[in-house]
Amino acid sequence: MNISIRKVTSNDLESIYLLICELEDQQMDGETFENIFIKNINDPDIYYLVAEINNRIVGFLSLHVQHILHHSKPTCELQELNIKSELRGSGIGALLVNEAERIAKELNLEEIELTTKIHRERAQSFYRNLGYTHTHHKFVKKIH
Repeated sequence: MNISIRKVTSNDLESIYLLICELEDQQMDGETFENIFIKNINDPDIYYLVAEINNRIVGFLSLHVQHILHHSKPTCELQELNIKSELRGSGIGALLVNEAERIAKELNLEEIELTTKIHRERAQSFYRNLGYTHTHHKFVKKIH
C-alpha cells in the first residue's frame, strides 16, 4: 500500500467534509463547514494534513499551534484525526501523527496536546501506543 502524506488544498474540501462527518457521526452543515475550512487553510497556525492512497484521500489530521500563557514555548493541539473506517489499523493514522510531530519539532513547539471522547477507547489505545500520556481531564459546557 503506497500511502502519501501532504498538506491540504482547497480542492480537498469534500473529502475532508466526509471524513469529519464520519468522525462526528453526524451530517455537518456544509456551508458552515466550508467557511471554517477556507478560513483555517489560510491560517498560518493551522496545519491540515491528508493521507492518500492512489490519489484518494483516506485520512485527515488537523494541528493547531497555540500561544498559551502557561507554556514556556508555543504548543499545539491535535484537533481532529480520522481514517476511513475500512483502513483503520493499517498504520495511516500513525503516519499522519508522525508528520504532525515532525512539524511540531520543526516549529520548536513544546508539546502536542489532544483530547478524545471517553467512549473512543480504540483511539485512546492508539494514542497510548504512540507514546501519549493521559494527563488532563477536559470539561465541556454547551452554550446555546
